[in-house]
Amino acid sequence: MPVTPSGNKGVRTMCESRCPSMLAIGVGLVSFAMASLAVAESVLVFGGTGNTGSRIVRHLVDAGHDVTVFVRPTSNRSRLAGLAVDYAVGDVHDRGSVDGAFDQSSPDVVIATMQSRPDQSPHGDPEIHLIGQAERAGSKHFIYLSSVGAGDDTEAQRSRYPDINYDRFARVLKEKGRVEEALMASSVGYTIIRSGAILVERGVEPPPGTGRAYFTEDQDVLGPITYDDLAVLMARCVSAPGCLNKIYHATDDTLGPEYNHWRCRRFAVTGDLASECDHLRPVGLP
Repeated sequence: MPVTPSGNKGVRTMCESRCPSMLAIGVGLVSFAMASLAVAESVLVFGGTGNTGSRIVRHLVDAGHDVTVFVRPTSNRSRLAGLAVDYAVGDVHDRGSVDGAFDQSSPDVVIATMQSRPDQSPHGDPEIHLIGQAERAGSKHFIYLSSVGAGDDTEAQRSRYPDINYDRFARVLKEKGRVEEALMASSVGYTIIRSGAILVERGVEPPPGTGRAYFTEDQDVLGPITYDDLAVLMARCVSAPGCLNKIYHATDDTLGPEYNHWRCRRFAVTGDLASECDHLRPVGLP
């Protein structure tokens, strides 16, 4: 079921019927939002120009938070155009620039939503350094966007999550597992949010949110979600007491056909995605 303020009981893997929009996006999360927005927070966002991060930043600004976005000198800031945000310029592989961003923003909350780049991965040691800086700065909440399957590539993990292409993603998942362990061992309150299938195709506009996504503490869940809905749920967890020191899996029960299409593309063996997967393309998907 959707996350509730207690955060501990009544979690289920799937909505027993198609979830009404407000229920699935979180009746409980509405109360989280009210609690977190009572006081504006200083939030430092890593990965804030990306698909997920830019949407989170927009929600945070709309809610009145003081947002600083860490960007590379070459980052495309177009998704943040017109938003009242500050920028800290650097690179997560340059610890001095990261430390300077924390000194500049003195964040109450840190959000890390970075994606792998072809040249260098931001996961592992760079993200662990962010955690250390959050401790130094006295940050009270660190929200980390991880992945379902994070950790070592084992037969048990492959059996638990058969829809993950470990042959392709094992290295990244291992690095994210290290970051999760470091975050849980730190003195900073944490929320680890694991996404399974974010619905996106290269060169195609991401589908809009359904308003029916939710977080569950059932760690066997691997399901689909849109960028829009993931961002809404993550933004609502900012300093929300019910989200602290929790691991959530993000999913949306209403996206079954879209998930089947996504899974086919992840495991396509011929390289001809059109011939292998287009018969699974849901009606209305671009």
